[in-house]
Order: sequence, then structure tokens, then C-alpha cells
Amino acid sequence: MRGAIAVTSTDDNFTILEGAEQLATYRFNTRTAEHHFCRNCGIYTHHKRRSNPDQLGVNVACLEGISPFDFREVVVYDGQRHPGDNPAHRTYTAGTLTFTPVE
Repeated sequence: MRGAIAVTSTDDNFTILEGAEQLATYRFNTRTAEHHFCRNCGIYTHHKRRSNPDQLGVNVACLEGISPFDFREVVVYDGQRHPGDNPAHRTYTAGTLTFTPVE
């Protein structure tokens, strides 16, 4: 599990404000998805989706004005069974993570 909460965007709604020169990219398997990471700290910033290359998955921790802790429940998908790898193109849910703040 990557451990990041990713939200969906499109190229035209996504702008890197600073640090683009510090990003590294890698591809694997079908080489459709592009995964971007910071060369300095290693954080996953965003990726172009294999299931829909017109969409980006963006790490919430890298966005201004929002925090991963803003999400009380997060659906976790089974990344080992990709929708493009099964005949029904089904997305498998592994479970739900729940965040309960300490008061």
C-alpha cells in the first residue's frame, strides 16, 4: 500500500506551483501510467492513471489547503488486481480506513 490519499484531477485542472524540476518519473508493466516522485524527499506527488490516462491521481498531502486528515473515511482499492487486468474491468475494494482524531 502506498499510504497516500489520491484525488482525481485532469491535466487542465492541475498545476505544479513549484519544484517541478525536482520530480522524477517512472513507468512499469504496460508503461501507460506515469508515477512522479520528489527526487529529494521521495514523496509520491501524482500519477497519470493506467485505467484512464486522461486522469491524474494527486496525493492530497501535496496540495495547498487540504490535509489527509480532512478525510474521515478512505476507501482502499486492491492495487494487485488492476481493472485493466481482469475481463470484467472490475475495481476491487480491499477495505476502508477510518480516521478518528484524538480530542
